[in-house]
Amino acid sequence: MEMGIGKRGWMHGLRRKSFYIKLVMTTALIAIVPSLLSDVFALVKVSSTFRQETGANKLQYLDQTVNALEMILNRIKENSNLLAMNPSIQEFEQFPNSRYYEDAQGPFKQKDLPALYSYLEAKERMLLTINSFRLTNPFVDSVYFYDGGKNLILTSENEGSNRQFAKDDFYDQGWYGTLDRMKLTADFMDTRAAKQYSGEKDLLTIVYRTNNDKNAFIVNLNASMIYNDILNKLNRNDDIYVVSSTGSVLFHSASSSLHRPIGQIVPGSAEIVGTSGSYQTEMGGGDKLVSYSVSPLLGWTFINISDMEALSKGTSSIKQMIFLSALLLVLITLTLVYFSSRSLYRPISLLKEMIGSDPDKKSAPLDEIGSIGQYVRSALDERDYYKEKLGESLPFQRERFKLSLLRQHRMTLDEIAVNQAYLGIELDLEHLAVIVFQWNLPPGGGDEAEQSIAKDLLKLRFMEMAELWLESQPSGMAVEADKEVIAIVVNKSGMNRQDAFRLGQELIEYLEESLHIRVTAGIGRVCRTAFELPVAFEEALEALKYRILYGDGELISIEDVRIDSGSVYVYPKQLEEKLISQFKTARTGEALQTFDLIAKEVNASRGMLHYNQIQPLFMQLLTAIMNAYHELGADTGSVSGDGRNLYRELLELESMDQIRVWFHELIPVAAGRIERELNAKGHHHISRVIAMMELDYASDLSLNLAAERLNLNPAYISRLFKQITGQPFVDYLKQIRIEKSKELLKSGNMKIGDIGKRVGYSNSHYFIKVFKDSIGITPGEYKKLYG
Repeated sequence: MEMGIGKRGWMHGLRRKSFYIKLVMTTALIAIVPSLLSDVFALVKVSSTFRQETGANKLQYLDQTVNALEMILNRIKENSNLLAMNPSIQEFEQFPNSRYYEDAQGPFKQKDLPALYSYLEAKERMLLTINSFRLTNPFVDSVYFYDGGKNLILTSENEGSNRQFAKDDFYDQGWYGTLDRMKLTADFMDTRAAKQYSGEKDLLTIVYRTNNDKNAFIVNLNASMIYNDILNKLNRNDDIYVVSSTGSVLFHSASSSLHRPIGQIVPGSAEIVGTSGSYQTEMGGGDKLVSYSVSPLLGWTFINISDMEALSKGTSSIKQMIFLSALLLVLITLTLVYFSSRSLYRPISLLKEMIGSDPDKKSAPLDEIGSIGQYVRSALDERDYYKEKLGESLPFQRERFKLSLLRQHRMTLDEIAVNQAYLGIELDLEHLAVIVFQWNLPPGGGDEAEQSIAKDLLKLRFMEMAELWLESQPSGMAVEADKEVIAIVVNKSGMNRQDAFRLGQELIEYLEESLHIRVTAGIGRVCRTAFELPVAFEEALEALKYRILYGDGELISIEDVRIDSGSVYVYPKQLEEKLISQFKTARTGEALQTFDLIAKEVNASRGMLHYNQIQPLFMQLLTAIMNAYHELGADTGSVSGDGRNLYRELLELESMDQIRVWFHELIPVAAGRIERELNAKGHHHISRVIAMMELDYASDLSLNLAAERLNLNPAYISRLFKQITGQPFVDYLKQIRIEKSKELLKSGNMKIGDIGKRVGYSNSHYFIKVFKDSIGITPGEYKKLYG
């Protein structure tokens, strides 16, 4: 009997210490062998991969350097083209009898003086234009204008002076031969030691022939500045050479290396001119990695030399660490097998005694880990409770309440007043106006992370200055409405539209003067009570969308951009959204078909609307295209490809036929540039994913399914989608479904459940929850308001 009781007690104690037994067995069986195998594999893998990855990374950095220099030189070349087409330049080139005025000696006849003065004024305007061009780019050292017909050279030099020379008397004749030989409009010369008015200087010269074959611009770039600010800045730890197509060194930190054959400096480099790749060589008593890449634009070869010994120091320490850790791990593991019962188990035993061995007498006996896990779960639940309380702290609640006043809500005036008093927000609830602001970040350098920090700091300063300005007003509040949007609610007794506009203009001037930035604002209606704030906020956001049309630094009122509501015609907003979606994904043919549908609907209303009322509709469509182009991160000034003023062109059109032809020319050009942007940045995958969403939003579409259709990795698609759109895949799909459901709620008599199924939500309760979380009201309430 006693033996049976003792045996059961022993078995019970063994079950209570099952973790101890598992610990000993697991340590002995699986700790040593897998660790040794993984260490050996890691040692081999590190050695074989290091050299491959190092060469690829260095070549990638070198390609970035090449791209940076090509971008700058292309930009200067494009600016030279614009300079040649400048009216002041063309006026000077084409001025009648100009050679006569240049060659004339002695006093002029009275009748020639007016023409002479006009010629001198034309020359002055031309020189001012050249000076402005030189100042637009810090790398431009000096600019010459050669007029073959007048046999003169005009200069704009880096100290700000302008001089005139005859061709034979000019101090810098190193570009004469290039001008005589060149067959293209522009030619990049190799770097040269050029004689300047103030002394000799290393220059990179671009010769650009104007529309007059006898004339040319000669743009001299500071070669030392290009090397220090572009080439050496991107690869500061390595040695960089830039070599011409003939193998002569054009750029290097040591002036003694310039214009020497690269084969005399870097062993084995004579054969790599004009190609791309990498190789290792002995140089300067050490092992060097030579990476090289060719510029298709310039014909130059960029060579980067890295010290392999310095790079491999990290791998040497890794190899030593792997070997020592493997040896130490074997010793420790063998020791732990013996001492695990005393050393490893003791903390668990103490912890178990501290929390109690059997928290629930009625439950089945728990081992050590089960008891501790039950305690940890209880602690985590308690932590989550206090974390939730911390999230509801006063500052967070204050900002959330201010933002809720601008969204659709169900609070009464009394409830708003109670929350105001509790949160310490001073705001009268009558005679209000909402002004929303956006701003441009001042130009500056830095990578993407530094730019993001600068944006956040600027937003904090913006809020600080807005709060300071509000202190001078009867009452008001500043709200961070979006990532790059600040909303200001102002109050004034008896406020009318003129008062609101005056306050908005005053605030813009105050912020621009305080922050030294350009600020644009949109303003909605004047609110009689706080209940109208959500509508006024949406109107202000809508007005702000027209900043591309009105320009920066303007206060845009919803009354200025709203189409006349007295007309019975309803603008085809759904077709516009469809066209913008097709435009963003570069579906040119579909975009043209959708535009034709819009034009057809507008054209059908010509009997009811005058052309002056129809034209703003197409101005709104052009603004939507410009906004879409801006959202994709592209320069809106290049939509047409040639820098034209599209809004001015559209305003000058006089018939629907002209408008249709104009858009049929614009859409393919702009969509083509979007397609090139997408392809260049890897956006084409995401374009196809977005197209899937637009077509299959009603089906059970998922990230894995989209990746499978594109034969790509889901993790890659997820990361790329978030990087390009700024939203996760699920949020973007939810946004499309909500927008489609809003259209159905406005236009039809379908039931809420049927609409949810139509846009991909089979569970109507879940559809209602998602809709309310996104819009702020239920589908039924939305249908009552807008249906």
